[in-house]
Amino acid sequence: MDGYGLILKVDLTTEKISSEPVSVKLRRKYLGGEGINARLLWEHFLKVDPRIDPLSPDNVLIAGMGPLGGTGFGAGSKMKFTYKSPAYNIYGDSTVGGDLGTQLRWAGYDHVVITGRAQHPVYLWVNNDAIEIRDAGHLWGKSTHETEEIIKAELGDQDVGIACIGQAGENLVRVASIMSRGHRAAGRGGGGCVFGSKNLKAIVALGTKGLDIYDKDAFFKAMDDFLTGVNKDRALAEAMMMRCGTLVYVFMQNLVGFSNYRNAQGRLIPDKALSTLSHDWYINNIGVRAASCSHGCVFGCGGWYHLQGHESSGAKRYADEWGAKPEFGQVNPLGIGCDVTDLAEVAHLSKMCDEYGIDTWEVGMGIAFLMELWEQGIITKSDITEWTGEPLALKWGNYQAMEKIIESIALQKNMLGEILGRGVYQTAKRIGELRGVEVLKYACYGKAGAAHGGSARSWTSMGLACAVAPIGAHHTKGLGLGPGESMMFFDGKPDAGDMGWGTTLKGAGHAVSEYIMAICNSLGTCFFLTNRRVENIPLDIYARALRAITGIKLTGEQLYIAGERVGNIQKAFNSRLGLRREDDTLCERWMKEPVLEGPLEGIQAASYLESVKDEYYQWRGWDRETSLQTTEKLKELDLPDVARVLEKENAVIHTLRRKKA
Repeated sequence: MDGYGLILKVDLTTEKISSEPVSVKLRRKYLGGEGINARLLWEHFLKVDPRIDPLSPDNVLIAGMGPLGGTGFGAGSKMKFTYKSPAYNIYGDSTVGGDLGTQLRWAGYDHVVITGRAQHPVYLWVNNDAIEIRDAGHLWGKSTHETEEIIKAELGDQDVGIACIGQAGENLVRVASIMSRGHRAAGRGGGGCVFGSKNLKAIVALGTKGLDIYDKDAFFKAMDDFLTGVNKDRALAEAMMMRCGTLVYVFMQNLVGFSNYRNAQGRLIPDKALSTLSHDWYINNIGVRAASCSHGCVFGCGGWYHLQGHESSGAKRYADEWGAKPEFGQVNPLGIGCDVTDLAEVAHLSKMCDEYGIDTWEVGMGIAFLMELWEQGIITKSDITEWTGEPLALKWGNYQAMEKIIESIALQKNMLGEILGRGVYQTAKRIGELRGVEVLKYACYGKAGAAHGGSARSWTSMGLACAVAPIGAHHTKGLGLGPGESMMFFDGKPDAGDMGWGTTLKGAGHAVSEYIMAICNSLGTCFFLTNRRVENIPLDIYARALRAITGIKLTGEQLYIAGERVGNIQKAFNSRLGLRREDDTLCERWMKEPVLEGPLEGIQAASYLESVKDEYYQWRGWDRETSLQTTEKLKELDLPDVARVLEKENAVIHTLRRKKA
């Protein structure tokens, strides 16, 4: 057995193109997708100084999809982009649906590794075995939607898979996104900026080879068992996730004090706003139909909206606009955070971000931060006039001003756009310097300065996730366990999986959830269907599916260890950059300002974060004092080579030596 799928390597500087098989060893240890991407990034930065500017040609851009993606298994087909983050200067990756990953796999390529920088704008065209670097000068300056339409017309095929950037990536906005289908975003970490720094407008693929299945009968049996587990999952059905997607979280997460209302000042969303931003309002007024974001998904939680103009006051301005259903990642920062309570307005602002290719969380939270400074009188009309050339009023809910700010960021057309283009944390530091006032206390961010579209202080698992995630404040690396799962892993202790602020086994539970999430992202599945679902869909089902597809036999326990291994590779990269325990933290607002309303009134992250970090590090086998990995843990995970690199850089702990001392 020679492996499964190829790794396509493209040097944009020399235009050298080559490929090599994914080895069985690599597949067994890292599965695929996120895991193999992480290993490839690690190996790249053994030859390149990891402290380089992420906009340097020496940065690497890796695209990969795991072995379950593109197969019709039922759990979707999610692709992972991996790079050193221009937004936060640490390990960076982001996940996206769409068609590119599937088409690449159907063409025979599971991973694409892009290095160097093209002399002029280009796009990569993968047509089965024919690989071309094509001129993209005519695409530069185009929106993501325009780019896709032009490429499809140029190639004469509407089925090609495309991931591209808009003007934000071209202008090297540090929080630019990579977009697929014009509305599916690999939004976090600034992957679109990496595209732009390489003069890469798009990656385009068409595959007609299909996928060989090692054992078709076993594959269909694993698929049936997976679908049975999905149908048994009450949380999916009762939460209306299959009908409304993440939009249901607007209501659900307000119940646990996760409200981001007015820059997360600590209050719940007012009832009227909660109603007009809800999934019910969407379905009853502007929702047209549901849609899946990627191939082989039984969920279909995405959708399309149409504004006819009569639905609300905001809809009048955008009459006859069509677009992708706004999700929680758009409604929370752009709507709730900025007090824009008309879902039609939020949908339009989200569409603007998609067209320009820019992270809605950083943009929304950045504008919400400005609006609070305006409310406090810290920035004034004269400041905004100086920075933009016009007297915008940054009052809560002023979506027309938000339109102009989004345009300013994407096009880098004025000083305010430049200030906001680096993300919330850097925006706060810059405004503090310009105004001579300390304003960082008003900014919402976590590890490495990453904004998060929701208050992390009142939900212990979310607070920990935003403090320790290797990509900066985010929940897609792990979000604790559900009650049923906590009983499975922790000997019948359901409170480890409660949704509140309790601390019982929250650090341990988060560590376990990180392993499971890494498995999902490495297999190429959607984490909404697979993460926090082990109670009904045990890891053994995925192990059987993996063997049925590739012939590689792993147990559920071996998948679990692979997930742990993936997280340790990501951790090791950041340790080389100097990150330690003190970097696993949250902003002053979340740490010190309490929730002001609701069932968790009075809670602040300072009351729990350090204790759950202790448990988290201990469960992961890392040093509690520094958060560094230990040589023993790395060797246990069959990563002795990683341990040796970290030893040379004094970025690992020898626990046995410490005990003797």
